[in-house]
Amino acid sequence: MMSSPARRWYDELIRQGVLGLLCLLLLVPFYIVVVNVFKDKADILSNPLSLPIGHLTFDNLIKAAVSPSFNIFKAYGNSIVITTLSILFIVTVGAMMSYVIARSHNRFTKFVYFLLLAGLMIPPQVLLLPLVKLLDRIGLLFTFQGLIFYNIAWYLPFTVFIYTGFIRTISAQLDESAKMEGAGMVRIFWGIIFPLLRPATASVVIFLFLWIWNDFINPLVILGTSGGYTVTTGIYMAIGKFSSNWDQVFSLMFMASVPVLVLYVFMQRFIIAGLTDGAVKG
Repeated sequence: MMSSPARRWYDELIRQGVLGLLCLLLLVPFYIVVVNVFKDKADILSNPLSLPIGHLTFDNLIKAAVSPSFNIFKAYGNSIVITTLSILFIVTVGAMMSYVIARSHNRFTKFVYFLLLAGLMIPPQVLLLPLVKLLDRIGLLFTFQGLIFYNIAWYLPFTVFIYTGFIRTISAQLDESAKMEGAGMVRIFWGIIFPLLRPATASVVIFLFLWIWNDFINPLVILGTSGGYTVTTGIYMAIGKFSSNWDQVFSLMFMASVPVLVLYVFMQRFIIAGLTDGAVKG
């Protein structure tokens, strides 16, 4: 029979071991991409898992960056514009809506809130065709504006859900104290409430950035071949369906993943804080 400290140590060892194995399993695809970026095609085909210690090359990255069929820097610019504008509008509108919903207790705001939450249960593929027809009717199909409006509409329910739960953990006495000082609702929200939403905002921004940056089907359908390309659709157009140029494939995948990894490394500590704090009363 184990003592209590020994039992806790044994349980912690098992837990850390299982988590370590899962981390290694999840890192295998990333490892394959990284090691093959710096190999030539022959080395990739002969041994895709080996480290390129003796045959290190940067030619794959250089060729992929200046490829005539795909300009990675143009794709970066398009994706940055679409992702940044989408997140800016989603965060601004979602935070203001959430503040009204969290502070109001009438039936109308509750109905709006549950209507937004119902949107989370609808598969995006169901909405894509009617939205494409709508964008075509109003002249926004094959444009960045159409894709940005689609992102705002689709990701707004998730943003409202996170913000509403977080705002409910903030005491309403702050609002009452500010009102006694003569502050209006707009000043209360932007001057007092919104600065307190930094953990939730960081979580929302990270998730939205990952989803919008890595989105493939929506930019492919809404932008088409004439409306420009993002990182994901540009890689698809450059590689094609039957390409066997694995040196180009791994290089483009690596360059497409770098911005996401950089953002996650710098903001990962906010993810759990934003979600768990908002879940207390959400």
